[in-house]
Amino acid sequence: MLSPTVNTSDQSPLVHRVDSNGVALTVLELAPENKATATLVLHHGLRDSAYALLPIASMLSEHFHVLLPELRGHGQSDASDAYGVFDLVLDLHEVVATLAGSRLALFGHSLGGHIVSKYAAIFPERVEAVAIIEGLGPPKRAHEADEVAEMQVLQFMILNRLRQQPRRSRPIQNTDDALDRLLRNNPRLKRTQAADLVPHLLRPIAGGFEWAFDSRASSVFVGATRENDAKFWRNIKAPCLVVSGKLSFEYWGAEMGDETFDGHFGENEMEQRINLFHECEHHWFERSGHMVHYDEPSRLANVCLTFFSGKLSLL
Repeated sequence: MLSPTVNTSDQSPLVHRVDSNGVALTVLELAPENKATATLVLHHGLRDSAYALLPIASMLSEHFHVLLPELRGHGQSDASDAYGVFDLVLDLHEVVATLAGSRLALFGHSLGGHIVSKYAAIFPERVEAVAIIEGLGPPKRAHEADEVAEMQVLQFMILNRLRQQPRRSRPIQNTDDALDRLLRNNPRLKRTQAADLVPHLLRPIAGGFEWAFDSRASSVFVGATRENDAKFWRNIKAPCLVVSGKLSFEYWGAEMGDETFDGHFGENEMEQRINLFHECEHHWFERSGHMVHYDEPSRLANVCLTFFSGKLSLL
């Protein structure tokens, strides 16, 4: 079921509501006139927004029909009691079935990368190219066995999930407060870009605002293992682009709740993961952390445009 809302600004996306098994999802759309060429779906990650990908989407929309779904429980999309990874893959499938053209390519950041890689493995005949941005999971600590690393991730996710309910964090007083917090957590994000993004990251509550995402969505990673991820990577038939931020260990240290976290992707560990793909090119972004689209949006857009145009034979 689809009900579009058209914005009047030339730079504004169309905004749709797509039903996914009773959960209403918000989907942004750019350049519907390019649908006959190819549809490119850009999927954001946990605790982020589709609007955060608009600077990249705007550039790509010069050549592609672009869709940007908001995760369930994020932004204007409905919250849900179900946040399993395959609930999110189902959401993507509904967006594709409702709005995409006949040719399809996928882009996903972080959790979005997990979602699009699984979709591409499950529906290999539907997807022609995939970009995975910081979406191969955390690095393991030095001298740490894979099984130990996975147990530590699971322990953190479970304890973090328990800490997040039923308490509500202190309200954000105003948009300036939110802007300061966003810039403090993302020091390479330009202030002008952050200011444009903040209104889409907030929702009003008594006494101020809160971040516009459901904390329960963090449970999506409980039970995830590298072995299971590898099974999907091996079954992607489409050519893949993987982009990694060299400074992403900052993010993983914060996520693991451990300021002493020393894990970072070495060349050998990354190469082992890349080699699991059928066809894959890999780019290190030396000046980016986990939020590559915040840190180097123009470079990321250019790399993705070159990749997708080449793989979809648009050059």
